Amino acid sequence: MEHVVVLSRAGTRSVPAARTAQIQEHARLGFVTREDAPDGREAAALLRSATVLATTNATLPRLDAELLRACPRLRRIVLYATGYEHIDLELLDDHGVSLSVLPEYATTAVAEHALGLLLGLAARIHLANDRSRGLVPAATSLRGIELGGRVLGIIGVGRIGTHLARLAGGVGMSVIGSDPDPVARVAAQERGTIMTHTDELLERADVVALCCSTDPQHPLVVGAPELERMRPGGLLVNIGRPALVDHDAVAAAIRSGHLRGYGVDDAVLDPACDLVTEGRVLQTGHSAWWRDEVLERGAEQFGRAVLAAVRHAPVDVVTSGALVGRTA
Repeated sequence: MEHVVVLSRAGTRSVPAARTAQIQEHARLGFVTREDAPDGREAAALLRSATVLATTNATLPRLDAELLRACPRLRRIVLYATGYEHIDLELLDDHGVSLSVLPEYATTAVAEHALGLLLGLAARIHLANDRSRGLVPAATSLRGIELGGRVLGIIGVGRIGTHLARLAGGVGMSVIGSDPDPVARVAAQERGTIMTHTDELLERADVVALCCSTDPQHPLVVGAPELERMRPGGLLVNIGRPALVDHDAVAAAIRSGHLRGYGVDDAVLDPACDLVTEGRVLQTGHSAWWRDEVLERGAEQFGRAVLAAVRHAPVDVVTSGALVGRTA
């Protein structure tokens, strides 16, 4: 019989009750509630008889060869996340373990957050709020710009980038895109997005949004050379990982006046840094996905993915040869 271990901070609340009942028809199901990831020894003890691990990034144990050897029955992992660049997929394949993710549970929220960062930087809403609370001098300028009529360049036109393009059109922006994936480029063109090379995008766009995934081997997308290509007075928004951007180069570009502002869904600068207190850097501490609807949708999709795994028909699998692996 399948044995599922759900490892998360939310415990039984990670999966809707109806999905839990369905999973229990096919498998022995255990919930482990903890705030952080177990170390190798703890993880091995928890997963020694498990065939399916369902977990979040916060509680994901280190998936190294030692742990996988210690868990000989483990065949499937369901990760409550969209990104998986931090996981060694080849190692999972070598041990016959498949990895499923949740590619769409937070798409709308993250795209809306990206637009929120753009609007915040353009209208200086965050700075106006700080000034109304007396956190910055009353003489601090709140002068902003309009986004309507400007060009938004989206690097990475997958689910999030595509949704952001639609939202940006709603505020009167024109959109161009770039993406290294030829399939994504064709799909974006079919949806009406004008595609170009990244260098040309940087030169043409008034606002650049990074909606791309991270390549573990070459994570940097925007460094000093790319910033120099951007139009003077431009805005940059990073809704992906911090590693996509050289933040020292961004700080220098803002201080020189070449870059008007930078928005990032993380905390990359000291809160006391003048670029933050002056509102020229808007950082939101990885909160883009934190929405009521995302939590509800994520729990349902997580439960659906676990159920599919125990039925031997895993969904949204990102590994390649794992499904031909060992039997329980």
